[in-house]
Amino acid sequence: MNLSQIILRPVLTEKSVSQEIKNKFSFVIHEDATKIDVKNALHELYGVAVAKVNILWGLPKYRLGKNKNPMEKRECTRRAIVTLKAGEKLDISKVSTPSKAKTATATK
Repeated sequence: MNLSQIILRPVLTEKSVSQEIKNKFSFVIHEDATKIDVKNALHELYGVAVAKVNILWGLPKYRLGKNKNPMEKRECTRRAIVTLKAGEKLDISKVSTPSKAKTATATK
């Protein structure tokens, strides 16, 4: 697996942004990535030293639709909470997120 395919995008929620003070950052990762893969990808792509990696699954969320058929509202994701070593900094605005769709340009 390519190192650029391991980290898909950062998680920017209120809770994850507040953890940046403690040098903890959250990322959505590929479902086959291991802790060692995440650690190596962050070191190679962003040049930071990683102290600890925790991986968790975000469960899908369902709601009942028409005739009580379940509809998926949120899909299953795999996230990594990465703790950086003391003195290391990571600017989350520099972390690139791949765009799923091309942006349309307005024509006059």
